[in-house]
Amino acid sequence: MTRLVALTSTGQVSGAERVLLRTLAAAVAAGWDVECLAPAGPLEAQVAATGARHREIPELGLAGRSPVAVLRTLVRWLRTAWLLRRTARGADVVLVNSLLALPALRLAGRTPPAAWLAHDVVVAPGRLRLYRLCRSALTTVVGVSAAVVDRLRDGDHGDRGDRGPALTVVHNGVVPPDLSTPLPEPVSPPVVGLNGLLTPWKGQQVLLDAAWMLPPGTRVELLGGQLPTDADYGDRVRARLDGTPLGEQVTVVGHLDDPLARMRGWSVAVSASTDPEACPLAVLEAMSLGIPVVATDHGGAPEVLAGAGLLVPAGDARALAEAVTRLLDDPDLRNRCAVRGRERVATGHDLAQQTDLLLHTLLGIAGRDHSDARGGAR
Repeated sequence: MTRLVALTSTGQVSGAERVLLRTLAAAVAAGWDVECLAPAGPLEAQVAATGARHREIPELGLAGRSPVAVLRTLVRWLRTAWLLRRTARGADVVLVNSLLALPALRLAGRTPPAAWLAHDVVVAPGRLRLYRLCRSALTTVVGVSAAVVDRLRDGDHGDRGDRGPALTVVHNGVVPPDLSTPLPEPVSPPVVGLNGLLTPWKGQQVLLDAAWMLPPGTRVELLGGQLPTDADYGDRVRARLDGTPLGEQVTVVGHLDDPLARMRGWSVAVSASTDPEACPLAVLEAMSLGIPVVATDHGGAPEVLAGAGLLVPAGDARALAEAVTRLLDDPDLRNRCAVRGRERVATGHDLAQQTDLLLHTLLGIAGRDHSDARGGAR
């Protein structure tokens, strides 16, 4: 039996944690013994629902830049390193799900082969330095897009004599569409939606800046939950809408257990992220539904879309409005993007296939036979 120990830095749930949960569930279903080290929070119950065991660790996010905050963060990493070293005894592979958990892996010293499932295009110099400090503890980095691993490879150009971990790509996946079903009927009046956490870098404010430039009657929906740390940002977004003409056009939907049901009523999906997305699940989900997408032209978005939508510069509200209007006004273009999107998901982002590929990659890191059914290959 393959034994997997997973490590993540937060107990909250966003896109990266959704990918982790799907991986844990697939590993359990394949007969693996799975344990997940994660802070307390909503993630704990969802880990238990997969059949994996949960072990509580401290929050591993950076606590600030003051000497006291740095010391507090270091203590948390050391405590987690001690727990990880104990938990990982006898494990076949360790899966780290976040950059901010890498120091705990490095401090743990000798552990089984370890992989980092990288969900972010690492742009900030400080975070790139953190990766460089910790990469010697990694066997492999599994990026969710080529944009992720290319950035890490480019960032290592000055490090001679250290090849670092192997870099490979396993794209995110979603439930694939039935290509035999017809495309959704046009919505009237049109609805433009953004599905993402209510956090500054997801670009809700850019979409609000663009809203007044959209065709008359166009509705805008902001779908997605909010982390406690982003409460002030959520308040600013709602304050911008309260009692204004913009508020009559825009609806803050918030978190839904079944977001796809709401997205099926959209005419165009928007990914307005101001920082690069790695392999955005919300874009893949829209594509699977046959909804054309407008996304910012950086990170993994161009790699994911590949002709299934339109790309615009980050932070450019006018370009965003023009691209959305173009899709709303051109049924042939909208149809081509919708068809291409569903095909892209079916052939390259099928959830079951991508999850199997990730499990096989972990088996390879652990040195296990991919064809060993008890090892977990499906």
